[in-house]
Amino acid sequence: MSVASKKIESAQTSPSWVTKAIEVAQTRSSQSSMSAVVAEALAVWNKVLFPTPRQESWKYTDTDVIAKGEFSLPATVAAAVTRKDLEPFVLPELNAYLMVFVNGVFNDALSSKDEVAGVTVGRLAAGSDAPFGSLGQHKEECFAALATALTTDAVSLVVKKGAVVSRPFHVLHVVTKDAASTVLTPRLYVKAHEQSQLTVIESHVALDSVKYLALPVVEIHADDAAVVDYYKFQDESRDAFHVASMTVDQGRSGSVSTHVFSFGGALVRNNINNLLKGSGAFSVLNGLSVLNGSQHVDNSTLIHHIEPSIESREHFKGIYADDSRGVFSGTITVEQIAQKTNAFQSNQALLLSPSASIETRPQLKIWADDVKCTHGATVGQLDEDAMFYLRSRGVGREEARNFLIHAFASEVLTTCKVVPLREYVEGAITAKLGVPA
Repeated sequence: MSVASKKIESAQTSPSWVTKAIEVAQTRSSQSSMSAVVAEALAVWNKVLFPTPRQESWKYTDTDVIAKGEFSLPATVAAAVTRKDLEPFVLPELNAYLMVFVNGVFNDALSSKDEVAGVTVGRLAAGSDAPFGSLGQHKEECFAALATALTTDAVSLVVKKGAVVSRPFHVLHVVTKDAASTVLTPRLYVKAHEQSQLTVIESHVALDSVKYLALPVVEIHADDAAVVDYYKFQDESRDAFHVASMTVDQGRSGSVSTHVFSFGGALVRNNINNLLKGSGAFSVLNGLSVLNGSQHVDNSTLIHHIEPSIESREHFKGIYADDSRGVFSGTITVEQIAQKTNAFQSNQALLLSPSASIETRPQLKIWADDVKCTHGATVGQLDEDAMFYLRSRGVGREEARNFLIHAFASEVLTTCKVVPLREYVEGAITAKLGVPA
């Protein structure tokens, strides 16, 4: 049953800024191939509206600051961004195909012009007929519904059967001061046909410290025996709000590996659904949050075992300093038919301050009886015994602290196959917490 058909406690009317933004979006995309999906999403949004902490899935994250904000769609005039502005965020060692969004709109001038063998790149505004919205998260989740109702542009990557793409795609989302008080709805659709292989990296960054609302949506279809590695790095303005929706639809005998790195923003929420529909599939879902100040990051995940003989691995870690707060709500669901399931889930948090906190809720919902499923959560501070061990061998206190923080993060980082990205994230930890590797 979809959320739209449930009785949900929320505001009685849509905030005025949302109503105005929807009206603008409709005038900009009235001829879009997504028209039917947008109409469907709008109907869902009008029923559910913004969530409240009284809803179980939003118990620890209050979106009132977003609902009462004043956001509008950004102007259609492209912001003045140069290739030099992108240099801090583009990793030359990646040798990637670059796709750039500026203030939520795809920027063709800053993106790679290379044709990629075996890959069709499409854009909604240019008439792409990719089935954006086909995974239907807009039917189940309020922010996905709002993002879809406000969609004016989107990009698709379709990989042909058997194609192996050796170079990654780097989708770079850049926000400028022109996006102050706007709502951004970038959208990415990935389709990996049978026996194809693809790596996608998404970066969400800001050139200026401004307040805005980002509602990105990602849909990944991985057909039988396809291999997809997806990485998301998010380090936006400290005043920004970021609520992302991602759905993975995975077929038989394939492998989808997802990593989510959350570093920036005032309030961040990652809604991630992995639908495992084919026997022999292997799924990895890892995350690392590094926060300070009064930042708030909420990772809400669902791994749904729909067919038998599927293996999933989920590991989320968080490092919290100052008054920051983390939330992890992870659910593994195993259907009755999904015998021989092997699922592992873990959430670990490192609190660097007495005022930092984490709410963690690992959950298993198992209807099958021949499964191997484990989950667990640990929360703590730096290990004093480990500190003592290092200090007793001549290591200074600050150096020992830095070593232990990086060691804590390394368990997730080592599963990142893209070495330049892994090194970039390690550098971001150093910049964030002042802890050199």
